Amino acid sequence: MRGRRVLAKLPAATALFALAANPAFAATSGNLIVGGDGEAGTCTTDWSAVTTVPGWTVTQGNPSVACYSIGSFSTPAGATPGRAFIADGPYGDSALRQVVDVSSAAAAIDGGGVSFNLSGWLGGYGAYNGQAVLTASFLDAAGKPLGNPAQLSGVNASARGSQSGFLARATTGAVPAGTRSIAVLLQFTDTSASYNIGYADNLSLTLSTPVNAPSLRPPSSNVPAFDHVFVIMMENTDYAQVIGDTTNAPYINSLANQGVLLVNHSGVYHPSDENYLAIAGGDTFVKGAIYYPNIHVTASSIADEIEAKGKTWKAYEQGMGTPCNTSNNNDSYYEPDDAPFINFSNIASDPTRCAAHLVDTNQLSADLQSAATTPNFAWIAADDYYDGEASGNGSATSLKTQDGWLKQTLQPIFNSPAWTTQRSLVVLTWDESASSSGNHIATVLLGSQGLVRAGKTSNASYNHYSIGRTIEAALGLGALTANDQYGQPINDAFVATSGTGAASLSTTMPSISKGQFIAFAFDTPFAQVSAKNWIGIYPQGGSPGHGSSTSWQYTPAASGTATFDTSGLAPGNYTAWYCNNDGYTVIAGPVSFTVH
Repeated sequence: MRGRRVLAKLPAATALFALAANPAFAATSGNLIVGGDGEAGTCTTDWSAVTTVPGWTVTQGNPSVACYSIGSFSTPAGATPGRAFIADGPYGDSALRQVVDVSSAAAAIDGGGVSFNLSGWLGGYGAYNGQAVLTASFLDAAGKPLGNPAQLSGVNASARGSQSGFLARATTGAVPAGTRSIAVLLQFTDTSASYNIGYADNLSLTLSTPVNAPSLRPPSSNVPAFDHVFVIMMENTDYAQVIGDTTNAPYINSLANQGVLLVNHSGVYHPSDENYLAIAGGDTFVKGAIYYPNIHVTASSIADEIEAKGKTWKAYEQGMGTPCNTSNNNDSYYEPDDAPFINFSNIASDPTRCAAHLVDTNQLSADLQSAATTPNFAWIAADDYYDGEASGNGSATSLKTQDGWLKQTLQPIFNSPAWTTQRSLVVLTWDESASSSGNHIATVLLGSQGLVRAGKTSNASYNHYSIGRTIEAALGLGALTANDQYGQPINDAFVATSGTGAASLSTTMPSISKGQFIAFAFDTPFAQVSAKNWIGIYPQGGSPGHGSSTSWQYTPAASGTATFDTSGLAPGNYTAWYCNNDGYTVIAGPVSFTVH
């Protein structure tokens, strides 16, 4: 385990390799990067866990905030690390973005002479070449790039002496006239060899003129108020197993076509129960394959927030029998923790409270008879056979089993007074993928009274903390941890986005220096998503099917950030193209850029 290794600090000579900030630079703006040190996050001491990174929007992968106590890391000479740093997370390359508004300094910037300083600690793990890349792109009022981006990179294994730790990097330059915002992109690249092997901390962007300083705030929410929220979590099924299989899962796919399908939704842990806890408590709390009765969470849960607001809740579990029953005498596949609340000590240790809220799914039909008896929040759990696990982990048999149970369970909700006369939301999700790679799972939102967009897909990056944040917004609840407080609410399930529905490819870096990393943002409609979609770079005049690409990579997600190292490109003009399914069918592009 990485967290158990003790690694020596880098020698002083190696530390001197770090680039120091220009001593003549006079910064008067303060740090314009929000959350560049990870200190506001709930840091984890579990390399397998995903946490929310406050202040940033995730555009690729599942980055996390890690505690320094997770291992031993060298830091720049004379510097004292804080509590936490940002890492690439457990599922490979990742990217985060924020846009800094500098329009308050427009007059000074347009007058010339305003400088910037971009700095940070970049690092990685041991002999792995995973590294962080920090880029600042200067944008005009229309969001178009100006001049060359500023970039920090190069802290690979060789630069670190194959040690785990950080080196300081900094660069300065002139802010182009006309700049009104600065797009800051933090990428973790070359991380496929392992997990959590690229690190960043103490990221800073300052200008030599006063700028209205941004502050850390939770992402804005467009989630409407709901009277009832129903959560159903199935198990152990890959996104690709269920979505599109209309033979074995026709009902599930019909739901995806009726509501909003989250195309880029991931679990926050592998294996199972930590994902349940992430929604119910805003944290994974435990490590590894820990299950009831060995989980004892003393923190508050969403149930406490619901009761504090004077609202009602119940967890309905197939096979429970009598309320708060924890034995499986009635159903050999019944597991008490298929609804997470039995893991919270203030519920498990209170028999009266437990019996009032944890009941068998047989009770659901009676409670649905009127809106008044339908709880404001309901967690509905199949037993381990019908939730897809014991029936085959996303196999054809498993999908048929899940599909039948969901149809039998959800149709009464859709026919109930709570649905037909009040504002109700259904969130159908899975705990984890059948395979651990990527932990990509399906999630569907459906709503009554026209509150959820119908027949849409979302390409935004979400995870189980986003579900928790959305439930809190829907019921007017407070946050439990930084994970749900700063988690991205699933806004585009409720509000139309500005997208055209067409595939797109873009960059904020049309002019770069040789050796810099160039990043492309890509997005494609659900119908064009393929594990073998790819982006290729061609010399000017070349294109897919006409000449060879100088560099290319697969982009299996519906949207994200693709990063290319330009050290192998000769100075000149290039175009990037986004192509479908291992072929030369262009779905977006060309995007032109120049290497100097």
